[in-house]
Amino acid sequence: MQRVDDAVERAVRSFAAAMLGEISHELNNRLATMRETVGLLEDLAHAGKTGAAAAARAHASLDQQVGLSLNIVRSLGSLGVTLGASAGAFDAGAAVGDLLALTERWARRHALRVERDIPAQLPPAAGDPALLLCLVHRWLARCAEIPSTGGGVLVRIAGVGSRTAVLLLPTGARRGSLRAADDDGTDIELALRLGAGLTIEGGGALTILLAAAR
Repeated sequence: MQRVDDAVERAVRSFAAAMLGEISHELNNRLATMRETVGLLEDLAHAGKTGAAAAARAHASLDQQVGLSLNIVRSLGSLGVTLGASAGAFDAGAAVGDLLALTERWARRHALRVERDIPAQLPPAAGDPALLLCLVHRWLARCAEIPSTGGGVLVRIAGVGSRTAVLLLPTGARRGSLRAADDDGTDIELALRLGAGLTIEGGGALTILLAAAR
């Protein structure tokens, strides 16, 4: 039992570390862009009216970068609450939505096209949301690591009666088995700890059927 617990804890720690690393890089890039824009504005300030149009564009760029950074910070705050939460009722759509927002840079770097189909209203799910996000992130990473042609994944969340189903549907032709990558059974253990059903189809489609909150 200790070995199983250790595998799950290592998976969650690895997930948290990966997310913090990605967020740090993304915020660093945003801040670097803003610093360059501020420098441009300082240069334009000496140009007088001749630099008015360029200054307007620079201000618009700066405003956009600030907005994107604030979105990252908001999602980071939500992720922190999720990772620190005890098992209980939670909104799977909101939790997975924040995860996808924070992994946009990672997905671009891996040429992984991530689409989402997440309705606004879903039945509340029960369990530890950190385990769900860890499981979803592991499967996305698997989709990115296995060579493919036009590779992507559709993340769909749907209500199934009083329960919530999280589906990860790979797209494109892959040269390898997604299912075989979980050779140590960690995904299964994560699902068991989450209290969720886990189904993996031959083509690599993953379905996580979450327990209903009472």
